[in-house]
Amino acid sequence: MSRFTDEHKGMFAATVAYIIFGFSYLFSKMALEITEPLILLLARFSTTFLVLNLLVLTGICKIRLQDKKLLYPVFVGILQPCLYFIFENYGLSYTTTSFTGMISAISPILTAILGALLLKEVPNWKQWLSIVISICGVLMVSLGGSGGKNTVIGCFCLILAYFIGSFYSLMIRRCSETFTPFELTYVMFTVGFVFFAVLTFSTYRGETLPMLTAALTEWKFILSVLYLGIGASVGAYFLANYSIARLPVARATIFNNLSTVVSVTAGVVLMGDPFTWVSAAAFVLIMCGIVGVNKFK
Repeated sequence: MSRFTDEHKGMFAATVAYIIFGFSYLFSKMALEITEPLILLLARFSTTFLVLNLLVLTGICKIRLQDKKLLYPVFVGILQPCLYFIFENYGLSYTTTSFTGMISAISPILTAILGALLLKEVPNWKQWLSIVISICGVLMVSLGGSGGKNTVIGCFCLILAYFIGSFYSLMIRRCSETFTPFELTYVMFTVGFVFFAVLTFSTYRGETLPMLTAALTEWKFILSVLYLGIGASVGAYFLANYSIARLPVARATIFNNLSTVVSVTAGVVLMGDPFTWVSAAAFVLIMCGIVGVNKFK
C-alpha cells in the first residue's frame, strides 16, 4: 500500500481548493445581482477576518508571528487579495466572458515561466506539453463563450491581474519556508479586510452601511458571502497555500484549470447552461494536462 506523502497531500489540497474556487464564480454572480462589487468584497473579507480570528481565539488554529519578518506576507496580502481582486473586477467589467477565459489560460504557463526563472523549478518537456494541452482545453471552453466587446483597459487589467496571481504563487512559495499555510492565510486576509474596508467606506461613505444592510436582507447574498468568505477565502486559500508549499509552483497552479471544469459543470447542472461535445473534449484536455504535469515529474 503506497504511503500518503506530502506530495500527495499537496495534490489533494490543490484539487479541493480549485473545486471550491470553481463554484465561487456562481456565488459571486448571485451576490452581484444584489449589490455592488465593493460591498460584496467588504462583506466577504469581514466574514473571513472574523472566522480566522475565531479559529485563533478558540485554539483550533495557532499563529506565531513574533520574531518573524512580516514584510513578505504583508506584501503577499497586497498582491492577493487586494490588487488581484481590483484588477480582476475591472477586467471582468470591460471584457467578455470568453476573453476572460482565454486570458486566464495564460496563468499556469506564466507561473511556470516565472518559477523557472526565479525559483529554478524548471518543468521538463513532458510537463510543458501537458501545460499546453490543459491550456488548449481552457481555450476551447472560452471560444464557446458569449460575444461582446473587449476594451483596452479591460484587457490590460485582466493581464495584470493574472500576472499578479502568478507572482503571488511564487511569493507564497518563498514565504512557506518561514510561515505556516494558516499564518500566510491569516496575514493575507487581515491585509485584505483592512484594505477593502477603507476603500469601500471611502467610496460610498455614509451609504456603505445602508447598502450592506439592504444586501443582508437577501438570503442569496448571505449564502454567497458565507461560501465566499469561509469556503473560498478561508478554506480554499489555505489549501492552495498548503499545496504551493509542498509542490513546485507549476504543478500546484496547473490545478487552476480544474476550476474551469467545475464552473462550467455548475453552470450546466444548476443554471441550465448548454453542454456540447466541445465542452466534453475541453474537459478531457484539461484533465489530461493536470494529470500529465503531476505525473511526468
